Amino acid sequence: MVLFLAFLALLVGSTVYQITQNRSAEEWAKSDYVTKTIAVRLLNLDRMRPEEMQGFVDTASSCNEGFSVTSEPYSPATETEVTKDILQFVVTYLETNPNLKWLDKSVDDISVANATFTKSDFAFDKCEPGQIDFPIDGIVISVRLKTGEWLNLSVTERKFEIGGETIYSAIPIDLFFFLVGIIALFSVRRLTRPLSRLTKAVSRFGTNLEVEDVEESGPVDIRNAIRRFNAMQREVRDEVKRRTQMLASVGHDIRTPLTALRVKAELIENDETREEIIASIEKMERITASALDYVRGESRSEPKQYVDLRALIESECSEFEELGHRVYFNGEGDLHYHCRPVALARAVRNLIDNAVKYAGGADVELIKGDDCIEIWVLDKGPGIPEDQIVEIFDPFTRLSEARESEKGGLGLGLSIAKAIVDGHDGTLRCEPNEPKGLRAVIQLPFVNGAA
Repeated sequence: MVLFLAFLALLVGSTVYQITQNRSAEEWAKSDYVTKTIAVRLLNLDRMRPEEMQGFVDTASSCNEGFSVTSEPYSPATETEVTKDILQFVVTYLETNPNLKWLDKSVDDISVANATFTKSDFAFDKCEPGQIDFPIDGIVISVRLKTGEWLNLSVTERKFEIGGETIYSAIPIDLFFFLVGIIALFSVRRLTRPLSRLTKAVSRFGTNLEVEDVEESGPVDIRNAIRRFNAMQREVRDEVKRRTQMLASVGHDIRTPLTALRVKAELIENDETREEIIASIEKMERITASALDYVRGESRSEPKQYVDLRALIESECSEFEELGHRVYFNGEGDLHYHCRPVALARAVRNLIDNAVKYAGGADVELIKGDDCIEIWVLDKGPGIPEDQIVEIFDPFTRLSEARESEKGGLGLGLSIAKAIVDGHDGTLRCEPNEPKGLRAVIQLPFVNGAA
C-alpha cells in the first residue's frame, strides 16, 4: 500500500508539474508535436486540389493552432539563434524520421520567422474573449508545398488547457510511471507472498496447534524465518504431545496405588481415621481426573465439524435437568457452527456445573449477533467480587467460599472452559448478573463458519 501510494503521488506530481508549466513559443516550436502536425498537414495538402486547400486550412485551424496557405512565407525568415535552432530542429526531424523522408524537404524549403500576432491573424478570431492578450509575440514556421505555395503554422506561448495538447504531452511519462508501478507492485507482491503464508501458518499454529510446513520461498531472510518456524512448530507439537502422554500415563498409573490404598483404608477399624484417609484418596483421584480433563481441554487434536449448536447446548442442559437440577435453555434454532463439538460441549458443561454448584441452577441462552455467536450461562447465586473475576480462569484457583465449601472443586473447570474457547478463536468472560449472580459469556466469531 505504501509503495502504491508513493507511485500514485509521483504520478500525480509529475502530471501536475508538466501541465502547469507554461511553454514558451520557442520551446513549443521545437517539440515533436508541432513537427508531426506540420508533416500531417503537408501530407493532406499535397494530395488536395488548390481549390480545396483553403477550406481544409480553415477547418483544421484553432485558436492555439492556426494554419494558412500563401504564395510566399508568412514573414521573411528571421536570422536569430532561436530561429536557427528551430529551423535545424525541423529539418533534422523531417530528414531522420523514416516515415517522413518522402517529404524531401531541405533548408531552402523551410522558413522560420519571429512575428507579432493580432486577433485578425491566422485563426486567433476563434479564441474566447480574454483567452489571449493581443498583441502576442510568437513564431511562424513556413514549409513549401509541392505546388510551390507555403504552409504556415503559428506558434505562441502555450498554457495548460483541459483538452489542450499540453495535457497530452504528460501522457507518455505518466504511462511510464504507471508501467513501472505495476511491475514494482507485482515484484513486491511476489516478495511478500511467502511472508503472508508464514503469517497465516503462525495464526493457525497459535490458535489450533495445526502443524503444516510452510513452503520455503522468497528472500533469504524470509526463507530462514520459514525454515526456523517449521522446525519450531514441529518441536512444540512433539513436546506438547510428550507432556500430554506423560500426564495421561501418570494419571492412569496412579490409579493402581490409589485403589490399593483405598482397599487398605477400608480395613482400618477406627471409623474417623478410615473416613479421613478415604476422603484424602478420593481427593487425589479428583485431582488426577481434573488434571487430565485440563490437558484434554487444552488439546486441539479433535477435528472440527459442523454441528447444530442449539442441539448441542440443549443436550447438555437436558442432562442436568434429568439429574434434578434447575437448568433452563433458550436459544435460536438452525444455528450451525464449525467447531470441536466434544470440547465445546465440555466448556458449556463446566460453566453450567459451576452455576449449579454455587447457585442451585442456571439459565442458558444462545444468541446470534451481527458478527458473533454468544452463549450465556446465568445464575442468581452469590456472584464473584469484581476484583477477583480476573483470577478465576487461572488453573487451581478457587475462591475462599468454594475452598471452604464441601461442593468446592479443584479450580480447573473455568480454566478448561477458557482453554477450549480460546482454541475456537473465541473469548470467555465472567461479569456480574444484575441484580444478583454471575453471568459467564462465551463469544465465538463467525469466521469459523457459522451459518
